[in-house]
Amino acid sequence: MKAFKAVQSEAPGGISARLMPPGASLWDGLEGNSALEHECRFTSGRGNVSRVLLRNETSPRRTPLIVLVVVAFLVRAGWGWIQPTDPESLRALPDQVEYFQIGQNLLDFHRLSFSDARFHQEVYAFRMPAYPLLIAACRANLRAVRLVQAGLDASCVLAVYLIARRRLDGKRSLFAAAIVAFNPFLIYFAGLILSETLFTAMMAWGMALLIAWRPERRGHNWRRWLGRIILVLSIFARPAALGLPLVLGIGEVFLNRREREAYHNRWSLPVGATMVLLTLLVLAPWALRNKIVTGGWIFTTTNSGFTIYDGLNPDATGASDQTFIQAMPQLRTMTETQRSQYLSQDAKAWALANPKRVLQLAAIKIARFWSPIPLSSEYRQMRYVLVGALYSIPLDLLVVLGLLYGSLPRGAKVMLMLPAIYFTAAHALTIGSLRYRIPVEVPMAVVAASASVGGRVRARIEGPLSDETFPAAEAAGPPEV
Repeated sequence: MKAFKAVQSEAPGGISARLMPPGASLWDGLEGNSALEHECRFTSGRGNVSRVLLRNETSPRRTPLIVLVVVAFLVRAGWGWIQPTDPESLRALPDQVEYFQIGQNLLDFHRLSFSDARFHQEVYAFRMPAYPLLIAACRANLRAVRLVQAGLDASCVLAVYLIARRRLDGKRSLFAAAIVAFNPFLIYFAGLILSETLFTAMMAWGMALLIAWRPERRGHNWRRWLGRIILVLSIFARPAALGLPLVLGIGEVFLNRREREAYHNRWSLPVGATMVLLTLLVLAPWALRNKIVTGGWIFTTTNSGFTIYDGLNPDATGASDQTFIQAMPQLRTMTETQRSQYLSQDAKAWALANPKRVLQLAAIKIARFWSPIPLSSEYRQMRYVLVGALYSIPLDLLVVLGLLYGSLPRGAKVMLMLPAIYFTAAHALTIGSLRYRIPVEVPMAVVAASASVGGRVRARIEGPLSDETFPAAEAAGPPEV
């Protein structure tokens, strides 16, 4: 057990004490040196009870963290560098082609659209704009896009460390960062021209800012709002995240429920109403633009109808299979807005008429979503299966152990698992795929790390506490943490 020295400090409503390793500085580490806190009760000989805050301050491990971030970037950059740079190579995944075409059209013709060969039409709201904007910013250079994605993905290592450091010690925070740094699925998708990497980074940093915000520090409120804004903006990268800012905003209430000052500020609207209003304000310009160019109020994309029908139709299997388009020639005579509405209504009607099959499909989709190995036919080679299983199975076991026995408080566990819960429910209605699970593994890494060796912080105070040291409390014995 480590020895700590007691440092007295005045605080509103009483006196607090911080336990620190001998010789350590109060401001070691990142701002305020995120540390584990324990509230203790001391009873004096006169029967007075005083509350004392015990704070285990540990020096941050900056060098290993920097090494992790740099290694994560180099691995992702190397993987992206060896990928083909010919746009024709993107045809293996049609989504890549669509994103690249929109980005190129934005760069060359200043329009967010692409030609949909299936219907021989120009479509304007089929994809959200954030990822095409990234492609255009990189001059539609595939290698440049992948290098930027390597940087974005590597930044998630730092984000998850900051999240973990809010509640865990330095070693376990580094372990959480390492889990993200060497996630083979994150590495693989960083080399693809898909929006997963951009969304993952936005979600990770939005959550990091929300969790790093401390209610007792009024000057930190800007972090809370910046986190909220980033989470709402992430919808522009992944429309399925439409409700995620609301869910995480409510989760923040559980995370900070003990800090009463969090809810005594000038902004009087409830957090749920705040997030809904913020989401509407951010999406309104996009919806207005879509109204002008397509004739319909589209707050996300016209791809939503295809996605819903893909998951809810007589031939649905839980996987994505849009061959139904060939059997529906009437779609070619519709506008993109009409197609989306038609497919959405057809899917809902089928779901209402077949509730039992909908439940069966939901179970299949959830199983696909949480599959430890790739299920697509092109990734069934043994090397992909082994890499996926060797990473995912231990991670999932650690997450379960962290939820059951980890040192994180209940509110933190809820907050960190909310993205997994949200996307599991969302994709139980649409398509189940490992691809859509990738972002949620970033906050889950913190839960997994909490199950690692280390346990709760235990400390003792060197020397007795007397009225001379703490006038508010004469300690009759050791504190109960």
